[in-house]
Amino acid sequence: MKRVLIADDHAITRRGLRELLQDAYEGLQVIEVGNADAAIEQACRDDFDLVLLDVLMPGPGILPTLACIRQARPGLPVLVLTGSSELQYVIETMQAGANGLIHKHQAADELLHAIQCVAAGGAYLHAQTAVAVARALQAPKARLPHEGLSARELDVFCRIARGQAVKEIGYELGLSGKTVATYLARIREKTGLTGHVEMARYALQHRLVE
Repeated sequence: MKRVLIADDHAITRRGLRELLQDAYEGLQVIEVGNADAAIEQACRDDFDLVLLDVLMPGPGILPTLACIRQARPGLPVLVLTGSSELQYVIETMQAGANGLIHKHQAADELLHAIQCVAAGGAYLHAQTAVAVARALQAPKARLPHEGLSARELDVFCRIARGQAVKEIGYELGLSGKTVATYLARIREKTGLTGHVEMARYALQHRLVE
């Protein structure tokens, strides 16, 4: 690999990824961005051998971001990074065109293995994640309330759980406040969670947010 794009809103995470990659690939050029809009702009404008894309950061959600990148660069390898254990992200991001998805808590060796697989044109899911996805797809119905949420609803749910206001979420996702409120109403209906504090407690309990 010669050029990699790292898109993550945490500077410390970006630094760790950059150092890991540059230790593994001599002479590697790493470009860093901190939000989804910048990730789309860079990935669509410049040539990269790989994109490391955080699942939850300011800007459009993961699905619109992947759609834009895929439209402009159909063959560009994209490895999605997530801090959530939510399987819905896995299923829908892979369906949207991600070449792989790895949890940020995995060891450095496993991350490098995932990067090598994706950069070489293959696909990657951790073995445990693949088994969990298979079981989820075979399940007749969602086992937990949040498992019935769409990826967009889950994105809004996690942002609410992290303490973001409706107006802020709308700004970052490019949605009107009314649209965000509609998503919030669906979330409440599907999960039975009504208050923001209750949602935050639930999200922490089920490791949907850090």
